Amino acid sequence: MKKNSWKYLLVSFICSSFVCLMYVTQGNSAEIIEIDNNAIESNTIGLLEGKNIVIDPGHGGVDIGTTGLTFGTSEKEVNLTVAQNIKRELEKRTAATVVLTRDKDIDLGRNQREALQKRIQIADDVSADLYISIHHDAFTDPSVNGIAVHYSSHQNKSEKLAEILQASIFKQSINAKNRGVRDSDFYVLKNNSAPAVLLELGFTSNKEDEIRMVSKDFQSKIAISIVDGIIEFFAK
Repeated sequence: MKKNSWKYLLVSFICSSFVCLMYVTQGNSAEIIEIDNNAIESNTIGLLEGKNIVIDPGHGGVDIGTTGLTFGTSEKEVNLTVAQNIKRELEKRTAATVVLTRDKDIDLGRNQREALQKRIQIADDVSADLYISIHHDAFTDPSVNGIAVHYSSHQNKSEKLAEILQASIFKQSINAKNRGVRDSDFYVLKNNSAPAVLLELGFTSNKEDEIRMVSKDFQSKIAISIVDGIIEFFAK
């Protein structure tokens, strides 16, 4: 670039509901560029339109899931918070229809088997195109930590979904151990008609993981990364 070829650049916008006028000023000259608002928004307005996505916050009601070893964090509550965050992020950025298997602390069945069947029934009822189950793990050894994404080889697109989501999560600065993707036999995975994954977003039995999983920053990054991954999955 030649010396003094750009003295300054000033960009300003005047927008109506239909059009934006962008004023670009370089030195003593100015140019007006008309921008169609509809063109700006077209990348997000129709994104994933017609797709039905089920987000499943694990446990609920009398089924509390795991409990934090250090601070007593309730898995069922964190699962619901994460699921609600993902739903909001999806609805903000896409035109997908998002269904939660539960939107409050309730039992989905009289026992665990019935609750699992109900989760699958919800997905079948809406002809789900994608199913994501949210969980937080626990182990007897409190040093065990990290994030894993589970899939079932019974559904041929689920492994691809798991790999995309795990990669998307770890593009974020979350300072967590990557436990990879795993072929697992969970009921909600092997009995699902849709591509399905189960996320274990940390161990309530590990102090550092427990602190991380309840932080607003981590929860926000998880929601963003999951939606990024969902969009990438459908784009391929």
